[in-house]
Amino acid sequence: MSVASEPLSDFLPTFVNAHTHSAVAQYKGLTRSRPFEAWFVERAARQAKPPTPEELAACALVTGLENLAAGNSGIIDHVNAPQTKEHIYAIAEAYEVLGLRAWVLVDATDLPRLCYTREAYPRYSKAIATESLPVEMQPLVAFPRPWDQQLRDIREIIQGWNGTRVKLGLALSSPTWCSDGLLEGGAAMAKELGVPLAVHADESPVQREVCLAQWDMTGIQRLAHFGVLSPRTIVAHVVQADDDDVKLLAQHGASVAHNPLSNLKLQNGIAPVGKMRRAGVNVCLGTDGASSGDDQSLFPVIRVAAALARLNGIADLGGIVEDHVLHMASSHGHRLWWEGNPSADQMRLSSPVGPYAAVWTDLSHQIDEMLVEGEPVLKRARDVAAKRNAAATVSRLMAEAMAPESLARVETFVDAVSPRQ
Repeated sequence: MSVASEPLSDFLPTFVNAHTHSAVAQYKGLTRSRPFEAWFVERAARQAKPPTPEELAACALVTGLENLAAGNSGIIDHVNAPQTKEHIYAIAEAYEVLGLRAWVLVDATDLPRLCYTREAYPRYSKAIATESLPVEMQPLVAFPRPWDQQLRDIREIIQGWNGTRVKLGLALSSPTWCSDGLLEGGAAMAKELGVPLAVHADESPVQREVCLAQWDMTGIQRLAHFGVLSPRTIVAHVVQADDDDVKLLAQHGASVAHNPLSNLKLQNGIAPVGKMRRAGVNVCLGTDGASSGDDQSLFPVIRVAAALARLNGIADLGGIVEDHVLHMASSHGHRLWWEGNPSADQMRLSSPVGPYAAVWTDLSHQIDEMLVEGEPVLKRARDVAAKRNAAATVSRLMAEAMAPESLARVETFVDAVSPRQ
């Protein structure tokens, strides 16, 4: 049955943002279109110091409110932040007070990811010697803490949290940035705790090139080999996947978070969405974080996914393109709530709209209220964010990221890795 089965309606099912990063809310509108590796270096260069729990709470409030105001009652937040209860609980508590559903998935990585160094990736011919990098950049390519220590701390964080609509789980950065031990240990821990696991994979051409050179496997193959793929795994991007990768995703029942706007901005390409759907993969939609997707609304994401239907394979699925994309934004995302059911959540509009308005127009300005488990949450969420002065904190962080010394670091860091990687 068509998602848009009624000709006119002033209620719509809510969406699920299947991939975002709240900790980068302050970078919205700051980064330009670059190849992924150069963009990643730029973002790192703009951050002068680790975030405090209070700053992360403000970023989560701003991110959560923007999602609610755009019709997203649930989000999957892949959190890159210090692995402490103070930092992670600050994010989770922010979402709780807003009233939306969220999976807060704590990231672990144990290989340098700012760029590919010879020390960490000896089989990659384009790897860069650490000593050739600017002195200020060298500490940022050091090896992180051992993976077993990271998983120990994340386990305690997950087990210590008691939330209502907000749940905690595990995130692994990428098969390109994780050792064999972390992939295998992370998969085992997520299974033991019964929590979802999010991971980026095969996002850029360079990532695929590095994986094949270093391990003789694609990113998806590495995830399958070490047991990471399962029905509770959410794999973000999957732009560079081939037919064998798609088969592995389908065989293991993994979901994919498709981020077409972010993929295009970071010059990664167009994900084979049609092939994944034909294979039976549960493909959802995500905005990515504010430093790459900028907007937290799924409306432009939906529009781009539909507009690319002839290129991403959705048009080859048969049926109505708009219905396929709306299902990806709603019912496919609802499946990611293994605890709870967002399918009854609704966005209440100020006036009725046509059956495919949500695909080709941005209805954010028409959302009058968001109902989560029947409870109105949007107006209250706006009040909470305003009282906590969240927007002002994020604006301060944005100003710091735009300071002259930050911009100088950007050019120095990007020049150091381009065009080598």
